[in-house]
Amino acid sequence: MKLILHIGTHKTGTTALQQFLYANRQSLANLGLHYATPGHGLQEASVIANALNVGQVRNVRKFLAAHVAHARRSGAHTILVSSENFYAMSVLAAMQRRQVCHDTLESDRALIESLKALVPDDVLATQIVCYFRRPDRYAESLYSQHVKRGIMFDGTFQELLPIIEPALRYHKHMQAWSTAFGKGNCTVRQYESVKGDIVSDFVRNVIDIDDVDQFAQAQSLANERLSRDALEFKRLRNRIARPNERDIERTILGVVDEELALRRGEPSCYQDFLSPVERAEFLSRLKPEIDALEASYGVEPFPPFDRRSAEACWSPYPGLTEQRRWELESRYGRVSKRVAFRIDRLTLRSVGFLRTNLPGVDVLFDVLKAFGAKHALRRAMRHLQLGSGW
Repeated sequence: MKLILHIGTHKTGTTALQQFLYANRQSLANLGLHYATPGHGLQEASVIANALNVGQVRNVRKFLAAHVAHARRSGAHTILVSSENFYAMSVLAAMQRRQVCHDTLESDRALIESLKALVPDDVLATQIVCYFRRPDRYAESLYSQHVKRGIMFDGTFQELLPIIEPALRYHKHMQAWSTAFGKGNCTVRQYESVKGDIVSDFVRNVIDIDDVDQFAQAQSLANERLSRDALEFKRLRNRIARPNERDIERTILGVVDEELALRRGEPSCYQDFLSPVERAEFLSRLKPEIDALEASYGVEPFPPFDRRSAEACWSPYPGLTEQRRWELESRYGRVSKRVAFRIDRLTLRSVGFLRTNLPGVDVLFDVLKAFGAKHALRRAMRHLQLGSGW
């Protein structure tokens, strides 16, 4: 039996891939491929990656053993596991602590070796699959995502960059996986070269199926980019927002951004957190890592950066004006008072109170079921159990 472990990275279409694999579980099973997901029906295995990261190896062993047994019973020859939280696990933990981790590679090597030891003996081959995008764009997208829906980060890009920069040592991180599982068992793909269509690339080049059209195309949940003003407003709100309400905050801001049509009148360069000069220096600093990755794993060259062209069309983000902040606050207040958001917020706060004061998850379901909040409670509990991820 073979295990294909897709480890990310973040911001390379991983959610779209996981939605596709989940939607096509039966079709894949008919081809001998078992897509392993946690028991509560989530589309990805981040809960397992997070368990590994905090030393809960028992949960990881149980997950892998259960899915190997399931695959054996169903006659599958390959198990698919996908979670971007397997990549740079120590950096993920540092981001949650908002601290720079100086021994990320050593910590990750230990975690990867621990994972290897947990793979059941029935698995005779393990293939590690990772997609990378150009590190400057990866860092900027990761920051935007972190502010928008992460662990309520309220700092600037320059403040987060030292924390996430260890994750940009692509070659060194892949060396850790190669040492544990063998370089020949590591597949590295370049995100830009697949034109953002990770699903088709994964199907054709990882699981070796040419006919992608035979599968159902899962409806991808949109991960819309906020305007820079809305993102800045969200960053400031993160200082006072409750961590377990981050999804509500993100959804409300998305509605506000759309209703005010802020993105339509915004220059595209406002989404750049690095000036052309800073970007050129940043890429130059990481060039040895990128060159080593391309040479070691046969990765296509990352898109080049043309500093002169970038300088010709770049202007710095001027910041959130008082007028725009007032507009955002006013619209935010009106949107947040809508019935659906008020019910969701009340449910989440009830969950937090009951978890603190009552023993057992079953008690929570029994109490809130009477208020018709069972499904909202399940969502809330899932968010609280999983943590923020990246």
